[in-house]
Amino acid sequence: MRINKLIFKNIASYKGEYEINFDVSVLRRSGIFLISGNTGAGKSTILDCITLALYARVYRLDKNISDFISKGFDSAYVRLTFTVSEKRYESFIELHIKQKETPRSMVLNCLSDGNFIENRDDVLVYIKSLCRLDFEQFCQTVILPQGNFQEFLTSNPKSKAAIIDNIFNLKKYDNIEIFLKKELDLTKFNREKLIFLDTEEKNRVSINKKKINELKEILSLIDIEFLKKNLDNVYKLIVICEKIIKFNRNYLNIQCRIDNLKLDLSFKIESRKKLKHEHHLQSKIKSQLDQRLAFFHSNDFLDLKNFVRRHIELLNDKNQFVYEFSRVKKDLEELKYLDLDNFNFDYVKELYYENAIFCEIGFDEKAYNVLLVKERQLEIQRKKLLEKQRKKNVEIKSIALKEVTFDFDKYVYYEALKLLKGFYEELILKYKNGLSLLLNSDNENNDFSQVVNMNIKIDFYEKFLEHLIKNKELVERDIENLKFLEDAYRAYQGKEKLKISNLNDLLELNSKLQVLQSELDILRLDILRNKENKIKWEGCVANFKKNNSEILKRVGQSLFHKYIDYSDKNKMLVFESKFKKVSELKLILNDLNSKISLNDVKIKDNLDKIKNLLSNINLNINFSDSTLLEEEFEKFLISQRNIENDRMKFNVCLDNINNEKLKLESQIEFIKQTILDFKIELKDELDNFTSNFLNFKVAMRGNTCDTDPIVFLDSLIPSKNSLEHFLKLKSNFMSQIEVFSKEISKYDAAFSSVQNLQLELNEQEINLRNINSKLININERNDKLEILKKIITVSPSLKYYVQSFLIDEILSIANKKYLSIILPDFGLEINTDSRDFNFLVRSKRDGNMTRNVKTLSGGERFLVSLSLSLAFSDMIRDSDLKIEAFFLDEGFGSLDEDTLKVVIPKISDLQRIDGRQIGIISHVSYLKEEIKTQIVVEKVSTVSKITIESF
Repeated sequence: MRINKLIFKNIASYKGEYEINFDVSVLRRSGIFLISGNTGAGKSTILDCITLALYARVYRLDKNISDFISKGFDSAYVRLTFTVSEKRYESFIELHIKQKETPRSMVLNCLSDGNFIENRDDVLVYIKSLCRLDFEQFCQTVILPQGNFQEFLTSNPKSKAAIIDNIFNLKKYDNIEIFLKKELDLTKFNREKLIFLDTEEKNRVSINKKKINELKEILSLIDIEFLKKNLDNVYKLIVICEKIIKFNRNYLNIQCRIDNLKLDLSFKIESRKKLKHEHHLQSKIKSQLDQRLAFFHSNDFLDLKNFVRRHIELLNDKNQFVYEFSRVKKDLEELKYLDLDNFNFDYVKELYYENAIFCEIGFDEKAYNVLLVKERQLEIQRKKLLEKQRKKNVEIKSIALKEVTFDFDKYVYYEALKLLKGFYEELILKYKNGLSLLLNSDNENNDFSQVVNMNIKIDFYEKFLEHLIKNKELVERDIENLKFLEDAYRAYQGKEKLKISNLNDLLELNSKLQVLQSELDILRLDILRNKENKIKWEGCVANFKKNNSEILKRVGQSLFHKYIDYSDKNKMLVFESKFKKVSELKLILNDLNSKISLNDVKIKDNLDKIKNLLSNINLNINFSDSTLLEEEFEKFLISQRNIENDRMKFNVCLDNINNEKLKLESQIEFIKQTILDFKIELKDELDNFTSNFLNFKVAMRGNTCDTDPIVFLDSLIPSKNSLEHFLKLKSNFMSQIEVFSKEISKYDAAFSSVQNLQLELNEQEINLRNINSKLININERNDKLEILKKIITVSPSLKYYVQSFLIDEILSIANKKYLSIILPDFGLEINTDSRDFNFLVRSKRDGNMTRNVKTLSGGERFLVSLSLSLAFSDMIRDSDLKIEAFFLDEGFGSLDEDTLKVVIPKISDLQRIDGRQIGIISHVSYLKEEIKTQIVVEKVSTVSKITIESF
């Protein structure tokens, strides 16, 4: 075990959190270090923190752990990191001032594998199992507090033995006699068990031999070879039957398919004849349609088609020109009343935009009137609120002038009396119920002693009830005298509530007045702005009317209503655009007139060409209305499309008929070929059937059962009757197999039983031999255990020998390794005159005389105890526990400086050899000079602080 790190907070004189890392390079290199400081600085507190983190105890405080918390703090904690068996652990314990003995929480965390224990009791048990030491033993071997350093040297033999047992795990020797007794009982039980098993196994052997003889007699009565031969022959016949049935079925199936194919062939030949007739009719209709289409594909009809299309295009162009002509004429018609040469459009435009700007400004007379009405309403509301405010101020002044005095202390006393009255009533009811129960139980008890005890209780209850009733009456009298306070309190409370209510109302009125005043101010500003706008607007109205009449005079009534719209300026832009395009429109009108005349000439020429073509191809088209020419000609085109569609349908129909004819031809050829193939297969199936029928006849001759009449036929043709016959034969053969199989199974079961019984018999004989061998071994073990029992019961215990050996070894190490250096005139021995482990010291100064260790002086006892503790620590390090930490609190103060000069260097040399962690607490000046690595504890006022120094 090795201490790695200590963290603690609010412990004794250490206020706040402190950390001591024992693994820092300074402390690890030195190995031996000094914890120094003035008296009361808190040196021993460091060791107390280690024991607190491991065992939840402090050696100096016994059980009152809460005294370990720093003054002025409610809680404290200690966190210790330590290593045991190459695993690192972290123990955490928290103290609270309210918990005097038991710490509030304790946790152990294994940093190596992550295991976590939270329960305090579980943590303490686990740490004890890790260290193999309880708290007292830990303070005698690892951390030696003040005054406890020499306890192992002078402790009683029982304590020494307990420490040795825990550290070196000697408890396994405690129960050796119990172990021997258990082993003897177990051996006796096993012996009796083996004897019983031997008897049982012999009985089973005799029974199995009898069963084997009976089964062998049954097997001798069955001719198994004959049965197997018949069974094989029946299986062979079944296989042949299955083949015959298969070929018979195949033959019948093929025959059926051939018949079906012949029927299908006759049907398809008939269908082929019908298709040929249908093809002839469709071809005739198609030729008629081709003759009708020849006219529509002629050159004359195509020319006519082009002339008609050209006629339609010319008519469309004419209509478009006429439409454009009427539109331009209409635009010029609007402006015919204007003197276009002398009309000043810019002046009209200027007047229009001046009026448009005025319209955008505008003035809302209705909104202005609404603002005035709202101002009058708000002014009326303000006057009403001011009147209410004045009245509330008068009420508050009148309430403040009336003074009401009220004694609160008396009223509190009155309320307390009412509560006390209720408490007395509950107690009286409770004790009355208890008294009635006691009286009822008193009538049922007959025991004199119980009756006496019950009477005492009844008297007590009656006296207590009488006392409670008197107190209640006194309280009720006082309550009656002070009852007037309720009315006074209500009057006082009413006045306060009225005063608070009036103040709240006044505050609310003030808030409303402020809001109303702000609204009035805003409204008056709006009214002022609107009044200014109204004056400006009235000045602009006269100018607007003047401009409007001037525009009307210049453009006329119709143009004014159509284009003068102050809400839509786009109309004015359209009017301006038309006025600017007047000259262009006149040119366009002349151009369109000439185009229409030219187009009429073209239409007349094209119409003459159409009439000439119609006379050549004998087509009747009505020319009474040239615009209807398109509709008349479209009828001819529709008839052409209908004829083409019909021709296409007949082409598709003829193609389908041809495809069907080809398909039928291929199907007819395929059916004929299939019929020929099936006839070949039919012949093969007949040959297979005949061959297997001959094999069947041969196999039936070897059958010992009844012969079937079918075997006497020379040949057989497959038919439904033959199929049914062979199916029936197969069923008969299957029933024969069942009979033969049962007989053979019966034989096999008997034979298998004989084999199994023989194997079981062999195993039983082996078991008998094993049982006899185990009996011999058990008897030998029993004899040895009896001898061992006699030896142990008459001799000292084995555990005592082991303890003696270990203590001798510890004393030998202490004498040779430590006392021979630091105190060479002394040596430790065990008192051989008794079996107790009492230590003696042999002194060379006294002529090698031995004496009790308690006779040593203080300095001698310290050095002897130090040697013994170091030797004990060496033994622990060499065991599987490996405790490498060793802390010593004081003790060196009893040595003079010359002795210290000899002891300390020797201890340092030994520590450097074995790498042990040794910590010494002392305020001896020589140690401060000799041990260069120190944990220095300083106390300033009531607070301690820690520093690690190396000189």
